[in-house]
Amino acid sequence: MESLSDESDGSSWSKLPLDLLNMVFERLGFADFQRAKSVCLSWLHASKQSAPNSKIPWLIMFPEKGKDYCLLFNPEEKEKVYRIQDLGAEFANSHCLAICGSWLFMRDDRYNLYIMNLFTRERMIERTTDDRFRKKIDDEYITFPEKDMDIEQPILWINEKNKDYVVMWLFRSGHVYLVYCRNKDNLWNHCEPANFYGGGSMVYKDHKIYLYGSLRHDVKVFDYSGDSPRQIFETQVNYAGKHGFRSRVGNVWKNKKTDLVVSMSGEFLRVKSIIRSDSDVWSFRIYKMDSSNNKWEKLTSLGDEAILLDQGITVPASATQGVHRNSIYFSGNRSLQYFPKDHVWSEKDIFVYSLDTQEVERPHRSICSSIQLSDARWFVPNFKHT
Repeated sequence: MESLSDESDGSSWSKLPLDLLNMVFERLGFADFQRAKSVCLSWLHASKQSAPNSKIPWLIMFPEKGKDYCLLFNPEEKEKVYRIQDLGAEFANSHCLAICGSWLFMRDDRYNLYIMNLFTRERMIERTTDDRFRKKIDDEYITFPEKDMDIEQPILWINEKNKDYVVMWLFRSGHVYLVYCRNKDNLWNHCEPANFYGGGSMVYKDHKIYLYGSLRHDVKVFDYSGDSPRQIFETQVNYAGKHGFRSRVGNVWKNKKTDLVVSMSGEFLRVKSIIRSDSDVWSFRIYKMDSSNNKWEKLTSLGDEAILLDQGITVPASATQGVHRNSIYFSGNRSLQYFPKDHVWSEKDIFVYSLDTQEVERPHRSICSSIQLSDARWFVPNFKHT
């Protein structure tokens, strides 16, 4: 029998072409990706040009104020928690407003706003709200004072490739203003979306802002790809139902809030979150806009998709990817505008709600009990260049 050559003695099994390694890395989940990086130097080098599969929602947990770190929980790894530390003194005294990929939209105690990458620490847009948001009336700029600046429904969108970004939120001062800022803007711009009063919800996706008005139950879509926003769509909903965000049965209140969700195919979903004043158990109802008659129809199944309610979007779901199909990833309803003051954010509000079973699945108790949390939310991280 001929002896094996040096090339076939098993010592070079890990020497694979770079393009093949990239294909392997891009199919791995986060845990397997980290293990693959430690195989050898060539695999470590190849990993820097790839990123793990980031379709699985993670839970980011923020500790109490004054701590310069946060915690990440990957449902694939059950009881394991990652700590991202040394994020700086400013981070320790800031509040996370919104998340997009691995970028955080933050506000500190002085209402300075900035965008920060959780893994690389890269920062963008460092601005204040008091002297940069102005309303122009008869060619005169009027500055809204900082103490009146209440940031509602903040949104962050960022292009990971070219770092284009959009941040926006709602501001109320007699009227409802949609405030926004992009890379090319020097000031906070604003517009007044008509009939968007009394509460609502908004989602930014594919250079479009989707606005849902809670009183009329209508949806408007504005295109933000140009120099100024342009309305491109509006539903005409003939809604004659009861208004209000609280209903009472005896001494028990039902507190409700409605969020707009845009599905992967671009369909409008209306998600109603409901909690009783005598309970800490949430329930949900989902309605889909029927384009043929502009009516909201009750939806019982999301199919092979899941809702990330914080993001206002749906994501593909399958057992092999670790994403629960026909479910809602929920991390607490933060809008206290429609809820009693005694119902604040709670660790009990962190769960995945199954529409099939009408039951919730929570992270392992030790995940949340190990630290005093101030906030937590589900997001889909981007691990490129980490």
